[in-house]
Amino acid sequence: MSKEQNKLNKILIVDDNPRNIEVVASLLSGNHYDIEFASNGEEGLEWVGKMGFDLILMDVMMPGLNGYETCRKIKENKTNRDIPIIFLTAKTDTESLAKAFDAGGVDYVSKPFRPEELLARVATHLELKQRRQELKELNANLEEKVRQRTRELQKANTKLSIALKDLQEMDATKNDFLHMVSHELRTPLNGILGGVELLKMHDFPDDIKEYLEILDISTRRLERFSYQALNISELQTRGAEMLQMNRISIPAFMDTFVKEYVESKNILPDRVEVFTDTTPGNIFADNNYLRNVLEIILENALQFTTDNFPVRIFIDEQPGKMVCTIKDNGPGFPAAMLQESMLSYKPGIEHKDQKTGLNLRFAQMIMQHFKGELQLSNAKEGGAVVRLIFPAYQE
Repeated sequence: MSKEQNKLNKILIVDDNPRNIEVVASLLSGNHYDIEFASNGEEGLEWVGKMGFDLILMDVMMPGLNGYETCRKIKENKTNRDIPIIFLTAKTDTESLAKAFDAGGVDYVSKPFRPEELLARVATHLELKQRRQELKELNANLEEKVRQRTRELQKANTKLSIALKDLQEMDATKNDFLHMVSHELRTPLNGILGGVELLKMHDFPDDIKEYLEILDISTRRLERFSYQALNISELQTRGAEMLQMNRISIPAFMDTFVKEYVESKNILPDRVEVFTDTTPGNIFADNNYLRNVLEIILENALQFTTDNFPVRIFIDEQPGKMVCTIKDNGPGFPAAMLQESMLSYKPGIEHKDQKTGLNLRFAQMIMQHFKGELQLSNAKEGGAVVRLIFPAYQE
């Protein structure tokens, strides 16, 4: 510590021996410390009460309050607890030193002392006190910054909570709107579809029949779109509460599904082939929504598969998962769709028949609720490949 720094440090000497005070004061003043002194414990307490000190040198053996008692009383006041107190004592036995430290002393210098030792101890503890004070101020600043940051985060959290509530209200409004639109669309659509069916029963010229067929296809497509948009909205907003999850044997489920599907669609049984090398192949899913996924994938595959080539479904078990692969021999998926990490609603992504990927998006959402994955690819030999990946059911 430099002499300029020493001048900033105020030291109190408490000793009943005037000669000791003179020697210590002369030594410290000569090293540019600011000195005050007291001849007994009571006077030392008065000084500490009137003035702040950076360090105290305390004699042990004094009339009235001895050094231990004086030190203890000084430390009782929280304002003075950080003042380092060094005992000057001829009593260096273990018991005496234990009393000194127990009273609150930080160090001791045995009498008769060596000047260089006393100066070194004083400088060391003043330096430690300064570092403790700097650390205390740093902690206080950090705590204030933490409190300030916490207040800022609380404000931001409040804003986010308000924004989330607004989004939830908007989402609920959107869902209500889609319900209303779907309902409002169904009534006129049903009327149009019924009217078209009645018109098709009459014998019109070929060009009129062609127009009726176009009207019929377009109206049914609009109907499917309205239903699918509503399904997606409900799955997004209500999610898990709509699902009735249970254990399903995917090979058994697939066999039953394919038989029912080809029968209901009047498709030849050999148009769909199922291959499985696992049993029971359990997964955890909702029966109805799983059926929706398979209907979407199989309908798309059959649409693009030539009559002399079957859609092939492969079921196999891999570590921790069940994989259902559906292959056709059609033109495959557009490159734009395969480049998307998620199937999107963007109108630029279309099937070969110009339909949007809304059905596949719905299938993907269902798979996500099953904690599974829907993957699209094209086979090297041609045709589209869809993989439905399910987590294996864990007992």
